[in-house]
This record gives sequence, C-alpha cells and structure tokens, in this order.
Amino acid sequence: MSRPIIAIGGTYDQAPPTSAFPTLRRIFTNEGYVSKLEQSGASVILIPHTKTDIDTLMSHCDGLLLPGGPDIEPSLYHQKRHPSCGKSDEESDTFQITLYHAAKRKGIPILGICRGTQLINVAEGGTLFQDYMLREHHDIVHPDLKHFDKVSHPVTIQENTKLASILGSGKVGVNSLHHQCIDEVAPVFQCTARSSDGCIEAIETTSDNWILGVQWHPESMGDEMLPLFNAFVEATTH
Repeated sequence: MSRPIIAIGGTYDQAPPTSAFPTLRRIFTNEGYVSKLEQSGASVILIPHTKTDIDTLMSHCDGLLLPGGPDIEPSLYHQKRHPSCGKSDEESDTFQITLYHAAKRKGIPILGICRGTQLINVAEGGTLFQDYMLREHHDIVHPDLKHFDKVSHPVTIQENTKLASILGSGKVGVNSLHHQCIDEVAPVFQCTARSSDGCIEAIETTSDNWILGVQWHPESMGDEMLPLFNAFVEATTH
C-alpha cells in the first residue's frame, strides 16, 4: 500500500545576509512536522506559494497540514492592528487560506498547528486575540520558549470530541509557543480544549470533515503526541 501524501503549506522567511541571494525570500517548514508525519506513515511535500491552480495541486494530496508561523494579518478578521500584534505576511496568510479552502473542497483531512489553527479559525469567519494579554484572564505565560519541547502547562480536553478520541479526555500536558489565541470560534467549529486560564487550545469542525487544530506544537514534543499525527495520517486513508 502506498504512503498517503501530506501537503504542508510553506511559510515565507527572508534569506539571511550571508546567503548568496540575501534579497530573496525562502519557503520553509520545520523538520519536526516532516519527521512526525513520516513516523506516522506519510510522505510529505512542501507546497510553495503559487498563483497556479491550487485545486490541481491539492488533487495530488491526501491531507493538508497548516503549520506554525508569524501573526496573521488582523484585517483578515476585520480588526485594526494592535501594537501587540507582531509582523504579518498577508501574502502568506491569503495563500494558506486559499490552500485550506481547496483542501476542504476536496474533503481531505486538515490539521492545524499553532498559527495553522488560528488560520483555520480566521478562514472560517472566527476572530483572534492579537495578544493573549488582551484576554480578561491570562494567568499562564503562553509563549514559554524555554520549554519548547517540554510540557509547559496542562490543557483540559472536552469529552466526546475527536481530539478526546485521539489523546483522551481530561488533562493533557502541552508546550506553549504562541502569544496570539482564538477569541470567537468560527461557525461550524467548537472549542475542544482549554488551558486553566480559559485560553482556547484546540478546535475541530462539527461537520463530517476531518478538520482539527491544536494551539500547541505537538511536533516538538515526544512520542506522547504521536497519536495525533497517527490519527491524522490514518484519516487520509479512509
């Protein structure tokens, strides 16, 4: 049986000054996504920013992973930029939103991680807090960069959800590398996990599609998060 093909939406980054092409941007993804997906039985391709027929590109793919990255352009969720909002790349945002809708039209599984989860929410009409400190309650230091590959805080996963069937309901330890978070959950989606200060840590669709997003970075953690990638890859074969 051939391995399913998972597409990862590429993210722009400026080439370093030491590059032979310092004025050009590079399209990249972190190796953690690739290694976890390959460990779960998938083959991985990186989708570059393109204006060609994205539906044709997605016709060759069995699943889509939307990765972490910079802050999303606030105008895409009808807000003015707050001073706490970081630098955005609207071209990357609109490309990955287009990629998301192409994958959704095809009906293939979609997994969002950190920014990818926020992007799914924005693509479906939800909103974000441009910084978690703008929330009424913010007792947890969410961008805990010192523990990028370790548990930073627990989240509570809601019972009778797709995420609970994968990781179990109740408390699960996660890392935390985000400073933005979901505010209003998009229609036809539900919150499936929260941190103790009420921050939304996971969402999934209430439709028949397999669309799930987590706010933490499971690709940077150990094998305890491998079931999430296993479930995603398995869903692509059905």
